[in-house]
Amino acid sequence: MIAGVFLDRDGVLNRERPDYVKGWDEFQWLPGVMPALARLAKLGCPIAVLTNQSAIARGLVSTATVAAIHRRMQAEVAAAGGRIDAFFVCPHHPDDGCDCRKPKPGLLRQAAAHFQLDLAQCVFIGDSITDAQAAYAVYCASVLVQSGRQGPNLPSLLPPALQDVPIVPDLAAAVAWLFDKESVAIE
Repeated sequence: MIAGVFLDRDGVLNRERPDYVKGWDEFQWLPGVMPALARLAKLGCPIAVLTNQSAIARGLVSTATVAAIHRRMQAEVAAAGGRIDAFFVCPHHPDDGCDCRKPKPGLLRQAAAHFQLDLAQCVFIGDSITDAQAAYAVYCASVLVQSGRQGPNLPSLLPPALQDVPIVPDLAAAVAWLFDKESVAIE
């Protein structure tokens, strides 16, 4: 049984922008995300978003604006029958050397501590090798979607230790994979 599901944000839930999402006007849901999140909510376990947001450290967006984007995301997901229970954000620059910026597993540890979960019973759905590396570091299962920046190149980018990580087209396919894996009955 899956104890918790963690999701990367950009490239999994919304379109990734090369210049960062700096406001709600730049945020665009990916196709099929809302029904996928509604289906995912049926698992009954915590659902959290774990996201690197270096645009904060770069001075391109404030922490308050990122929090406002996340509140709006939660409201829209809830209105569509899904839920996001929490957001865990790394606001640091890639050169800061923090423990929370993926591929380091700090955000996974924060989420697990918050919900009192065993990471070995959780799944992290991401769109990049760094997401899978963060999960691997703490024995958390992972699934990669090709809807993000690394897209069709993901299979060729996987290091040997991650060759068994499932790669699927998008969040809807990742959720379907989870339900198939867990043999969860859907109403």
